[in-house]
Amino acid sequence: MENIKEFFKNKAIGYYLAAANIVLALVLTIVFFATYKGAMANNAASLVPETIGIFLVAGAVIEAVVLVLPQYRFIHIGALVMFGLALYKEILLIPNLIADEINNVHYQGGNLGTQVFYLVMLIIIAAISIAAAFIGFYKKEEDSNADFPVKGTAKIVKVGVGAALVLAAVLTSSLVSADMQKKMNMASGDEAFNPVTAEIKKACDDYDYSFDPSTVLVKEQETYDYNDSLVKSVPTPDHGKYTPWAGHNIVYFFEGAYAEGYQGDYSETYAYLVLYEEGVFGGRIGGTQVKGYWFNSSILEGKNEQGEDIKDCLKMVSNVDHYDSILALEASGFYQYNAYTYLGFSWGTRSIGLGGYLYYPEVALAIDYSVTGLDNFHVGDTFDRDSWKALRILKNYSYSSVFKDSEVKWEIPAGMVDKNNVFQAEGEYEIKASWKNTVLNVTTEASVKINVKPAVEA
Repeated sequence: MENIKEFFKNKAIGYYLAAANIVLALVLTIVFFATYKGAMANNAASLVPETIGIFLVAGAVIEAVVLVLPQYRFIHIGALVMFGLALYKEILLIPNLIADEINNVHYQGGNLGTQVFYLVMLIIIAAISIAAAFIGFYKKEEDSNADFPVKGTAKIVKVGVGAALVLAAVLTSSLVSADMQKKMNMASGDEAFNPVTAEIKKACDDYDYSFDPSTVLVKEQETYDYNDSLVKSVPTPDHGKYTPWAGHNIVYFFEGAYAEGYQGDYSETYAYLVLYEEGVFGGRIGGTQVKGYWFNSSILEGKNEQGEDIKDCLKMVSNVDHYDSILALEASGFYQYNAYTYLGFSWGTRSIGLGGYLYYPEVALAIDYSVTGLDNFHVGDTFDRDSWKALRILKNYSYSSVFKDSEVKWEIPAGMVDKNNVFQAEGEYEIKASWKNTVLNVTTEASVKINVKPAVEA
């Protein structure tokens, strides 16, 4: 008992803060794993949110080692790094939900309140960890220095076990996180399926299109004339009614959808914006036609230190109510920009999100069959064609799922499956998909062959 009292009597507040952090981290970990699936936005899976809990546990383990070996204050840095990584991951996950709340759209799923709880708790844990590092674990620094030497078998064992636990916590959390990210990439097709085959790449290379939208810089103007003949002549895209503007190159293309179900009714609303190299754009958001100007180099910030114009934004302006200013924010993935705009109905108002990308022509269509493969079917199996995705491939090799899946027409060979999609006969079958982009008036198609084997004996 005297030894225990002696151990604690010279410990500073930082020591007890570290102990409190262990409790907070473990409690948050339990709450997180019990609630995170319903709290995350629909696109959170690609960021592997589970790593938040993994980093919290690793930080708690390292903090526990600090309590046993407080004289080695530098160990605490490892816990601080783990908690910082958990906070960083949460900061990456929450913006979409905040944007949905601001724009009153909520189309990305998730629960902002729960996410805010995670964020606040992680900030508190990180702040306590930082405070403990500055306060220290001993009331007097000489006590820390006196305990520092490693003498005797007991101390050597204690330090060795502590070092092993710290190393295990860091390595395990890093390896598990990396493995989960790898599996997520494979599940999303990033590694398991690459639609840009040699044949498709050749088709892209042979496609006659030399315009490079990435080189276009449009400077913001002091004033804009919305009666100018150029902006008035811009065509506005609508499903099935768009005629390409001959002689004018597209720089950015935006597309978005909004759907809402109410009392048995489920309706979809679409939005499209086409930005041309002359600095004008035409679009349709729901039933509203929008025309105006765009720029990606502002007057205030669009210059470098040498006074040269540079890209610093992407913004659209018009004289249409509610669409006088549309700001696009940078994003990652196929859609390089996200924008949120007003969406009006006779019965109320909503917001609609749009994704934008540097425009290159759609050259090919590919079928992503990575979920099922092509050689895993037997007579009597159910054909899960809904797990297949049609992918559009652009001239620059970039690709994404077809924006409106209902536009894809699938052709299933006669006699392959019955009305319940159960395979009826063995053999090789060719399945075809065709897609007409009714906005840009482009048609592409693709096909794959599957091998149906005899029924598996019970």
